[in-house]
Amino acid sequence: MSSQHIQMNAWATTDADLSNHHDSSKSTNRNQTVSNGTCKVDDNQHHSYDQNNKRWALSEYCSSLSPLFYGLLLGALIAGLGLAIVTTFLLTSSNETSSTPEGWSITGATNYARYVHTASVLTNGKVLVAGGDSSNGYLNSSELYDPLTGVWTTTGSMTYTRYAHTSSVLTNGKVLVVGGDSGSSYLNSVELYDPSTGVWTTTGSMNYAREWHVASVLTNGKVLVAGGSDSSVYLDSAELYDPSTGVWTTTGSMNYAQEWHVASLLTNGKVLVVGGQGSSGCLNSTELYDPSTGIWTTTGTMNYARCLHTASVLTNGKVLVAGGFNGSVFLNGTELYDPSTGVWTVTSNMNYTRYAHTASILTNGKVLVVDGYGSSGYSNSSELYEP
Repeated sequence: MSSQHIQMNAWATTDADLSNHHDSSKSTNRNQTVSNGTCKVDDNQHHSYDQNNKRWALSEYCSSLSPLFYGLLLGALIAGLGLAIVTTFLLTSSNETSSTPEGWSITGATNYARYVHTASVLTNGKVLVAGGDSSNGYLNSSELYDPLTGVWTTTGSMTYTRYAHTSSVLTNGKVLVVGGDSGSSYLNSVELYDPSTGVWTTTGSMNYAREWHVASVLTNGKVLVAGGSDSSVYLDSAELYDPSTGVWTTTGSMNYAQEWHVASLLTNGKVLVVGGQGSSGCLNSTELYDPSTGIWTTTGTMNYARCLHTASVLTNGKVLVAGGFNGSVFLNGTELYDPSTGVWTVTSNMNYTRYAHTASILTNGKVLVVDGYGSSGYSNSSELYEP
């Protein structure tokens, strides 16, 4: 175990997210990094967080888009049963805010209620939402959110219904949707969305069907997909998609088969995979993928096993891992990974235990953590970490 350096008073609470989570085993919560705050979505209603005032503030809609990242946070098995699902997508900050007692406003509703979908910020500033599950079954529909108007419009449908898939914005601006579950089978199919036409086209299939995997766009433009599950089997396999050819090639396998892990693209171009759920339960293992060799190597283990946590690459290049579930208890512990040493050190605890939450890097370098599920049930709290 690495030496534990405690940074005191690093976490500060912000005004609570005043929305009420539905008392259900499946809950949806989405947010994204923004130019001066974070947009958050509760079900199919969209709201914003004002970083400058450290509070949740009213905005008619989100505007002033900045380049953002997309991530999908997965649900956890609690005592072996039940999935709590959280997805995240990044929107934009609001230029216009006003105060109400509730601190919230509603923006345009999606045309179809959905969860376990994906969301991607396009180069034109719109947000593409695709697939997922609903009360009417699995979806192949997709729609676009325009931050300038707050309106959702339908766009072309995918060829296949799917949920628990991934989506990645390629360097050419197209969106690559990979794998997932159709409701009747696990998928190895892959599709591309072209924002200029609104049309989906199929591209080369993966070598292995998978859901609950991770996907990372590498600095060379290729997409790395790793892990996940197929039926009851955890996967350690990884493969690369080449947008120039539409072909998937297998690459080195991870050292651990897992799902519900997280992946971060480091500043050195390597991909860090942290924690997750494997056959032995939640993991404290971490490993690095080197695109130049195609090899996975283990690196320092976390001090605590966890799944359904978050990982954020800080402006100093270190990776902050926060919260999660260790198989028996919810966590408020956080740790920092230093890529230059491969060592994890414990940093100050969050004020609340939480898993299946979201984490966003703000432009001031702070990390905003929102909601999730903890020892007191569904959370509406948010807090800030200052590195």
